[in-house]
Amino acid sequence: MIRIRIIALAVCFMLTMLVLPGCGFKDIDKRFFVVSAGIDRTDNPNKPYRVTLRLAIPSPKTEPGASKSQIETIETETIAEGIRLLKAHVDKELDFGHCKVFVLGESLVRSDYAEALTWMMRRRDVQSVADVAIGRPSAHDVLYAEPPSERYPGNTLFLSFGTQGTDSPFTVQQFIFDFERRYMERGLDPILPIIKRAQMTYMISKVAFLDKKQVKLTLTSEESQQFNQLSFRFIKSSLQADYKGKKIVAVVSSINRHYRIVERNGQATIKMKVRIKCVLEQAPRDLYNVSWSPIEKTLGDQYSAKAEALFIKIRDAQVDPYGFGLRYRATHIGSDATWNRWMKLYPEAKFEVTTNVHLDGTGLIK
Repeated sequence: MIRIRIIALAVCFMLTMLVLPGCGFKDIDKRFFVVSAGIDRTDNPNKPYRVTLRLAIPSPKTEPGASKSQIETIETETIAEGIRLLKAHVDKELDFGHCKVFVLGESLVRSDYAEALTWMMRRRDVQSVADVAIGRPSAHDVLYAEPPSERYPGNTLFLSFGTQGTDSPFTVQQFIFDFERRYMERGLDPILPIIKRAQMTYMISKVAFLDKKQVKLTLTSEESQQFNQLSFRFIKSSLQADYKGKKIVAVVSSINRHYRIVERNGQATIKMKVRIKCVLEQAPRDLYNVSWSPIEKTLGDQYSAKAEALFIKIRDAQVDPYGFGLRYRATHIGSDATWNRWMKLYPEAKFEVTTNVHLDGTGLIK
């Protein structure tokens, strides 16, 4: 009897082993890692999308200029179908798990970017912490650049954002999850940095503001820096002012700001107070022994004037990247009537910016 039970258990165990699935994850040498992807809008109505992928080729060298990659591009009716068609161009499985940068072509964001964002959010192997940017003149041209200093495929673009590489005051970082949040949230609009190809490298010094469909405004480099300061309190930046006919530049060591929305007689006024601590980086000599109050006042007044002009420019473009509308909704009754009221207030809103600048020193010389 015991022998029969042992045989029965062995048979059941063998039958169970037959129905167990194997590992569907392919070996690393049978996969192509996508390190960056680009999506452009074409002029062909039957194939409106051009999908470009930069695929990493493993290399034993890690010295500058040793990165190897393969570019694949295709025009297709849908983004998802284009990815599947690109599989016929390569001999390995495409893996988006290491794709750190998604570039949207300027033609795409000037028409309608919603479908591209939806595809990025739905695909399960796309990381929500990947960066999103605008490619100028196109995402295809940006991905074809191969910087001579690049050690790993796609590493230059990745280091251009965040704090692991350069800390540029003109660069704004936008993750996929934050892009989606700004797209869905009422009272907060998306922002995207602009990547411009400069021969075989990149230049990222401008930011674009979008509504829920397309680009509405592109800032200059100086305006992008000020937006970075007021929105993200970016300290590795500078202030500029004209003082007695000469240029003064100060490096920011600390910046804080807070604001409130005052509503009176159907008029909304956004009052913002900014406090900045800085050190002179470029200025005339012999400033150490004179009073710094006139210099601080000049820096503060000119910074406030530029900030107010920037807010008005953003308001007239009918976008709200700072989230003034979200603050208004959060401090009032959460209803559609509140949102409709803000939609009437914002186009005529006024801005009052007061900046208090404190100089900590004149640098290493007097």
